[in-house]
Parts: sequence; structure tokens; C-alpha cells
Amino acid sequence: MSEGTSTKRAGAVPSARAAVWLVTKRETAARVANRAYVIGTLVNVGVILGLLYFLAPSTPDDHGTTGTATVAVTGVPVGAVARGPAGKDATRWRPAADENAARRQVTGKKADAALVVDGSRVRMLVRTDTPGQVRATVVASVRQWATTRALHAQHVDTDRLTHEVTAALPRTETVDRTGHTPPDTHGGAELGAAIGIVTILFFQLFGYWMMVAQGVVEEKSTRVVEVLLATLTPLRLMVGKVAGIGAAAVLQTAVFGVTAVLAVRFGHALPARFPATPATLAALGWFVLGFAFFAFLFAAAGSLVSRAEDVSSAVMPVLMATLVPFGVAIAAAQDLNAGWVQVVRYIPPFSMLIMPLQVSVHEAGWLPNLLAALLMLTAATALATLSARVYRRSILRMGATVRWREALTPTG
Repeated sequence: MSEGTSTKRAGAVPSARAAVWLVTKRETAARVANRAYVIGTLVNVGVILGLLYFLAPSTPDDHGTTGTATVAVTGVPVGAVARGPAGKDATRWRPAADENAARRQVTGKKADAALVVDGSRVRMLVRTDTPGQVRATVVASVRQWATTRALHAQHVDTDRLTHEVTAALPRTETVDRTGHTPPDTHGGAELGAAIGIVTILFFQLFGYWMMVAQGVVEEKSTRVVEVLLATLTPLRLMVGKVAGIGAAAVLQTAVFGVTAVLAVRFGHALPARFPATPATLAALGWFVLGFAFFAFLFAAAGSLVSRAEDVSSAVMPVLMATLVPFGVAIAAAQDLNAGWVQVVRYIPPFSMLIMPLQVSVHEAGWLPNLLAALLMLTAATALATLSARVYRRSILRMGATVRWREALTPTG
């Protein structure tokens, strides 16, 4: 008898997982196969490309230009000359097989200039319309490369020399009319792209949060939920629904992220220093955490009503709560180095928008993100437990709207 009991207990966990997985697959397939989902994805991809190509390039970067210059290099490895602030930020360097290939890139306008190195002889190929700033950048990079090579020949420790020279360089500090240092600001294109990422992230979250609530109300109003709960527990049904809609949301958001990364990497829609891949990964990770934080609350809110027309009033308290992190993130964008931002970025749910914003402008590393994510996950688990209680007590109650207090109060 004990053996049968242990076997039964061992099968309980897979049964729960199988039930949740079944609901998850059903919800994901229903969302992804929906025509509106496909059309919405394509439309939003077009909007993202439009914003990157037509808005971001018009914003001057820190070098005063609206684009990134391209220089072909032959005779030496690209890494030998593409060093220092000028080579890293203002110019995109690309190798050429030989002088003829470099010349074709310049004449074909695939490169603004070409650097041809033959031993100690160095030549620069340019067009008549090559900007003077590009020529100066190439000359400065060659000067630095030649200096480094000469120092190596004289057995000078160039790494130590570079470190000491860099440490001695002046730090730029901007002062206002009162003589005080204003809050630190970031490049217009970088900060604009960061705010754009956070805005898209929030409205993507908002749309799928509402989808969770509407899905719960739809099943309740059509009494489909009664059929489902004949074989499922309320908790498994709620978790499966949230996970299924969340999977569809993550898939669509990942498509947006890949589109943005490819546009920045290969279309050069933003300055080269913009961390496209880290920013996209951070946004995707925080999207998952942000969705989980509020999705269960929206599911609980949907379970309080029996008619689709009542869903707006039911989710209003949760909806208002979601607007607070967005407002705080926009305020934080004005000065990401402010003391209050350094504290609030760890507090759920504000971290779901502030952390991606800071990653986009190089203000947050992976360690702060990990700490904030652990706190967010803990808070999301607590809210999911609370939401499960509301959902379980309300999902089968038809007719009048169930109040939050009523659903949370234990019945005697």
C-alpha cells in the first residue's frame, strides 16, 4: 500500500506540469495563429524600422555628424589603426583585399576613404566630396598607429604609457550660468533610442496584460471555464493561460528585438557606440519579468467579472498601478545618475523599465541587473500567490462583480 501511495505521489508533479503545459500550448497556438497577431507583428516591425531609419539618423551624434564614416584598410589589420576614441566611435573600419579593392570601395561610395599601407609608406585615398572630418580622423588614427609602432621598436611599455596618458587627460565638466554642474546628459540618439525601447516595452506589456484579463473574462462569460475546471484546478488553469499568452508575447517581442539589432548592426541606424545587443537582451529579459509581475493580477481582475463589458472597471486599479513605473522611468531618463534613480532601479516594479533604460546608455552592468531581477522575481512570486487566491475564489462565481476585498477575505 505504501508503494502504491508513493507511486501516486510521484505522478502528481508530472500531472500538474502536463496540465499546465496543455493549457499553455492551447493559449500560445491560439494567439500566434491569430491573423491580428501576424499583421500586428509585421506592422510593428515596419514602425520600428521607420523610427530607426528616419528619426534616429537625423539626430546628431557626439561628433557633430549625422552618420558614421566608413574607411577601407589594406596592408595592415583593421585593429591596428581602428583604435582610440576616434577610430572606435566616429569611424567604421572595414578590411580590403588590396589597393584596387580599396580604391573600388571609395569610388563606388561604399567607403568614404581608404588607407593603403605598404611597409613604411602610407597613402590615403579620398573622393572630392569626402568630409574634412573623415580625413582628419584617418590622419589621427595613422599618427597613433605609427607612434605606437615606433614606441614598440624602442621597447617602450605602450600599455603603461597609454594608461598614464589617459589618466592625465582632462575631464570635461559643463557648467551653467550659476557656475554649477548641471545633471549629466547622454547623447541625443542614445537617450532617444533608450526611451523608445522603454516606451515600446511598456505598451507591449500593457497590451498583453489586458489580453490576459480579457481571455479570463471570455472563458468565464461563455462558461468554457466550467468545462475546463472539470479536469483542471483553478491554479493550473491560471498559470497555463498566463504562460501561454506570455510565450506569444515574448515571441513577438523577440522579433522586434532582432529587427532592431539587425537595423543597428547592418543598417547603421544609430551611432556605433549604441549597445544594441545588450539593450535588446536586457529589454527582453525585463519584459518577461514585467509581464509575470502584473499578468497574474490582471488574470485575478478578470476573474472578478462575468461580462466582457465589465472588464475595464475590474482591471482599473491594476491598470493605474502599471502607469506608475512608466512615469517614474520617464522621470529617471532626465538624469540616470541621480541618487534616487540608483535606489529605485532595484525596487519592483520600477526596475522593469529603469534597468533597460540604463543598459541602453551604459549606466548599468549585469550585476545590478541580476540583483534587481532576483528582487523582481521574489515580488512577482508573492503577487502570483495573492492573485491565485482571488482567481480561485472568483472564477466560478457568476452574476454580480466580485469585489477585491471580498475575494481576498477568507470565508468562514
